Amino acid sequence: MPTASEAISSDRARLVAGLTRPQGEAAGMHGAVLVLAGAGTGKTKTLTAGVALRIAERGIPAQRILAVTFTNKAADEMRERIVALLGGQAAPSWIGTFHGLGARQLRQEPEMAGLRENFDVLDADDAKRLLKRTMKAMGAEAGDDEGMGKDPVKAMAGHIGRFKDNLITPSEAVIRAEAMIASSPMADASGLRAAARIYPEYQRRLVEANAADFGDLLLWPTVAMGRDEERRLRFAGRFSCLLADEYQDVNAVQYRWIRLMAKDHGEIFAVGDDDQAVFGWRGADIEYIRRFTRDFRGAAVVKLEENFRSTGHILAAANAVIARDDTRLGKTLRTTREQGQPIEVVRFRNDEAEAIGIAAEIRKRGAEGVRWQDMAILYRANHLSRGIEEELLRAKVPYVLVGDVGFYQRAEVKDALALLRLATCPDDCQSDEAFRRACNSPPRGIGPKALDLLERNAEWRGSSLLAACHTAELPPKVRGAAGAFADAVRSVAADAEATVADRLSMLLDRTGYRQWLRDRRAETVEGRLENLAELVLLAGSFHSAAELLEHAALASAAPGEDTEGRVQLLTLHRAKGLEFAQVFLPAWNTTVFPSQYGEASEERRLAYVALTRGKERVAVSYAEFRRGYVDPSPFLDDIPADNRHEGWLRPEERRAPRPSPRQSGMDALNEMLASLRQRRAG
Repeated sequence: MPTASEAISSDRARLVAGLTRPQGEAAGMHGAVLVLAGAGTGKTKTLTAGVALRIAERGIPAQRILAVTFTNKAADEMRERIVALLGGQAAPSWIGTFHGLGARQLRQEPEMAGLRENFDVLDADDAKRLLKRTMKAMGAEAGDDEGMGKDPVKAMAGHIGRFKDNLITPSEAVIRAEAMIASSPMADASGLRAAARIYPEYQRRLVEANAADFGDLLLWPTVAMGRDEERRLRFAGRFSCLLADEYQDVNAVQYRWIRLMAKDHGEIFAVGDDDQAVFGWRGADIEYIRRFTRDFRGAAVVKLEENFRSTGHILAAANAVIARDDTRLGKTLRTTREQGQPIEVVRFRNDEAEAIGIAAEIRKRGAEGVRWQDMAILYRANHLSRGIEEELLRAKVPYVLVGDVGFYQRAEVKDALALLRLATCPDDCQSDEAFRRACNSPPRGIGPKALDLLERNAEWRGSSLLAACHTAELPPKVRGAAGAFADAVRSVAADAEATVADRLSMLLDRTGYRQWLRDRRAETVEGRLENLAELVLLAGSFHSAAELLEHAALASAAPGEDTEGRVQLLTLHRAKGLEFAQVFLPAWNTTVFPSQYGEASEERRLAYVALTRGKERVAVSYAEFRRGYVDPSPFLDDIPADNRHEGWLRPEERRAPRPSPRQSGMDALNEMLASLRQRRAG
């Protein structure tokens, strides 16, 4: 019979099987550990092994482990891998996104945000509608007068969101806004001052509606723990260690939350890569990962540099580009794969020729046997996809725009969820936002004037807007339609035996919503009805409407976009964390990439991210003319001559062991353009 130490040794060997030596050593370390995980070096494997080792080897109970990441998808993947490593044993229950875990804390002690039990979590659109009404009430709709541009609500929401990300509460907004204006000559002074004025009233209305927006979910637990040590200990004392993914992407409130939760035990395992810090524009601060060893004294730093994704030429090019950032913590990726093909650098006459050339090359590779889904086009800004899309259509190449509209953001899904929220608490004012969305779909005559009458009546009586459908002085026809709508919602709300899925389906039928879609006979009707069917099916996996509504509000992306059999088009930022066999990187021009609006070192890191998405082939292209002559991107100069090839690689060149002599892609392009023009003319 094996001894206890032999059993532990056997467990460890099983849990680190498949890891490299640096990965295994990092996963088993005690205390504060920073794992600098380069692109494609297996950071997720290391992080999940770290959780499993803490449970199986160190005996830390799963419920005392806190693990945080940025997306629901990453949290789900982490959870599944841990369960597999532990042979089916349950994973820690406190694995989730920052805002998802903050929401759990707020549910337990809603008074931290001045809320009551069973508060609503508003998604971005619902929050903007509330903000718009607040701005209207305070006379701040003009937009340009407040320095808010053409979309004042969006701009205001952005400022208030940044206040919350920077731990600025409503009472501090005016002072902190002035400090921000004084410290930065580029600050939007009028916009910040307007936001500081609107923020307190907007927050008051949120509390009055017993609702939280996305920023509230992490702001108020963090503020409360910072102000009340007893409360902090109630939350932080539950855990013996904290593991954090993508540490380079944390912002001020996330950083502060981590510090408060890890303050007592000092057992923090952070995985990240400062070379892939590309979300500074969204509030992430690269300095937090770079100061890790100062924040956590005695912290160990482990570098993962063995890349399992890309070929030698691709990594050599990426290493050369990022090496010119002299502020980085520093590491050099090395590959486990062959040298592969050099980076193809292709010059085009103009952006139209570039789009035609890329489409033709993708078509050619498809004919050679490369699957469509193994190719991706990654660009610096969304507008760059338009010309490429047109040429892909002409070339009959199937493609998909990744991340266009998430499932929970589709209009019909949001409408259905609004009906469900309305039926969950029809007589509570916190359902009023849902009423405003759902009341006139299908049209019932409840336009702005009728809604104003309902709001006045509800305010006078202290009732919900749904209740006002029977008491407000509405025109007869509108009152009948509004009353029928209210009765339909109440009939479903009164059915205590109905499941969440049944309730949702009944609401869609009794309010006439589903039939309204069928009657419209638009091209999109079939897809929209399928989305509703999928939502009803999904609702069957939730025990309560509140669970489904919160899940939908926190969901960060579509459940899964159909990329099978299609070339994928997406932005460089959205491509972070993904990999593709063959990658096309268009528009590497000075006016586009690096972006004139981006921070220089972050744009360089984005170039590094772009190159390291490719596994086998990477093609970078640029145009000589984009609304006038324009230079190639300076990042192209950083790619060593030995790791690049000018123009497309032809089959005979791809078989050669070393890059063939460089040739310009212009002659081949001009021949192709002439051929295309002849075919179109014919």
